[in-house]
Amino acid sequence: MTTATTTVRPPSRFLALLKPGNLLPASVWLFMIFMGLNTPFPPSLPVIGLVLINSVVLLFLVIRRDPARLGGKMDLAIALAGTFMVTFLDKRSLDDTKLVPTIIQLVGLLGWAYALSTLGRSFGLVAADRGLVKHGPYRLVRHPIYAFEIVFFLGYLAAVPTPRSAVIIGVWVALQCLRIFREERIIDGYSAYAQNVRWRLIPFVW
Repeated sequence: MTTATTTVRPPSRFLALLKPGNLLPASVWLFMIFMGLNTPFPPSLPVIGLVLINSVVLLFLVIRRDPARLGGKMDLAIALAGTFMVTFLDKRSLDDTKLVPTIIQLVGLLGWAYALSTLGRSFGLVAADRGLVKHGPYRLVRHPIYAFEIVFFLGYLAAVPTPRSAVIIGVWVALQCLRIFREERIIDGYSAYAQNVRWRLIPFVW
């Protein structure tokens, strides 16, 4: 008598990376992507780029590594405030007819995408230790994602130079600086890395 055997196929490589605990923040980020599409049609180049960047962030939120160490409630509050502060900006005022602001924003988006792809599965919103990344743009500054985000939003400010834009972006930059200090406290081996890469955001400045 022969017995039929059933071959159990292993999950695909992508499915093996899925982390159930990451689905909630990914769902919130999906909402942000839809909010980013709430602009006149056709959307401007900066808006299209921002939606694409947020789509990549959504992917990394789903497949990111489990942290070896995670920040506390204060880190969560700062991360949420720093992340969602810029949603109060009026993206409907953006257009790509202003050449210089558009170029600044596109440069920021390209650098942002490069830094984000380098960070990969170590990406996170709240301060956490998911492994220290030291290659690519991380050889030049310690927080290239924040650096290029600032470039992008300075381009936004040049395109929409209103008091509302200045206040929102100013508070957002302050929150990002707080995130930087708290992230540097939590990642293992960061002190040695900081000795080799001196600058946080801007070479020869800070």
